[in-house]
Parts: sequence; structure tokens; C-alpha cells
Amino acid sequence: MWGRGLREVESVYLATFGQGARVVGVTSVRGGSGVSVLAAALAERSQRHTRTLLVGLSDPTAAVPAQATTWLPSDDDVADHAIADPRGFDALVASPSPEQSFAFRNATSIREMFDRLLEVYGAVVVDLAAVEPRERVAVPVTSIASACESVVVVCLAGRDTRSALARAAAALRQANAPLQGLVVNDRYNQTVGEEMVSGVSRFETVAPGLVDRIVGLVQRSRLLNTKL
Repeated sequence: MWGRGLREVESVYLATFGQGARVVGVTSVRGGSGVSVLAAALAERSQRHTRTLLVGLSDPTAAVPAQATTWLPSDDDVADHAIADPRGFDALVASPSPEQSFAFRNATSIREMFDRLLEVYGAVVVDLAAVEPRERVAVPVTSIASACESVVVVCLAGRDTRSALARAAAALRQANAPLQGLVVNDRYNQTVGEEMVSGVSRFETVAPGLVDRIVGLVQRSRLLNTKL
């Protein structure tokens, strides 16, 4: 669960696009941290202000040639490969073959691709792989983070250690990535109140009235809803 949801997305938007950035990358310490969720939400928020493209560069190498991306960063018509997403923005997802993946690892080529895309779009959100991915990825984040104008890092509260976060930050700084800030995903760091509500909700079909009263009491308790 993303803590305050929409307010968090708004905060990220104001700290990135709201400060003049046009290409914002979203990465994480490890895979499965919710980067794609945040990137899509940020693109949806940005679309309310200007035409926005979500570029997916976090997928692993295509398993078979038929699944490989039909475009390369150097293509002049790369924007023509974008497709409309039901949430309002456009999306351009890369799943390169092993041979194609080298074309996506050149920061200069990626930056030039972003420049061409900005002739069509007012904002670009980049869904990046994790700094420490679960599996081998086609486009390592350190290869292209420097091509973004602002980079946000997602970490899992209760899972990511300070040392892991420090390693990720060091790797991004070494790649000259313009680090903007950190977004904390509270999915694995529930408050006592959230745990109680989750548990008591199992009895909703048996005693809905009692469950509603208990949930109300729990949600009104500041102590039970304090992050530890």
C-alpha cells in the first residue's frame, strides 16, 4: 500500500515536473518495490498538465526474437511506436533482444532519444530497472539514469537496509544521475492499526456492524496508526 497514495504522487510530481524537469526516471533499490506503479501514477498525474509519455525500460531481455522490441533509441520515428494507455498517457515499452540491448545502454543515444520524444511530448516518465534487480535486465539503470533530468528512488520500508540504500545511491551518483529524492513504500511496514483492520475484516460477512465499529475505533486512534 502506498502510504498516502495520491498525496505522495502529487509530492513527487511537484518535486520533479513541478520544478521544471521534463524527463523523470523512477528506480528502486531492489525489484518488486512498486516502481512501475509509481511511474504509471506519475505519468497519469502529469497527463493532466501536458501530453505525457511513459517509457518502460525495466523489462528483461526478450525471451524469443518474436517478442523483441521493433524500435531502437536511434530511430528517428521512435515516437510513432508509442501506444495509447487507457489511463490517458502514451506508453513506449522496450523489450530488446540480447543483440538490441547494447543500443539501449548508451547514455548519449538515450538522451538523444528523449530529446526527439520531447518534440512530441511535454513530459516523459521513465520506468527504470532496480539498481539491484532480482534478475538480469536488458537495460541496467546505471547506463541511462544520467540521461534523465531527475531521478526518484523507491525503497521498501522494513525490507531495504540503510547499507543497501547507500549502495544504490552511490551507484547512481557514480553514473552522474540527478537524484531528486526518496519515496518510501510502506507495503511491508504497516501500522498496528492497519494490521488490526486487516485481521478484523475477515469477520465482515459474519458481523458487519461489529467490524465497522471496531474499524472506526482503530482508525481514530493516533497511537495505533503511528509508523514505528
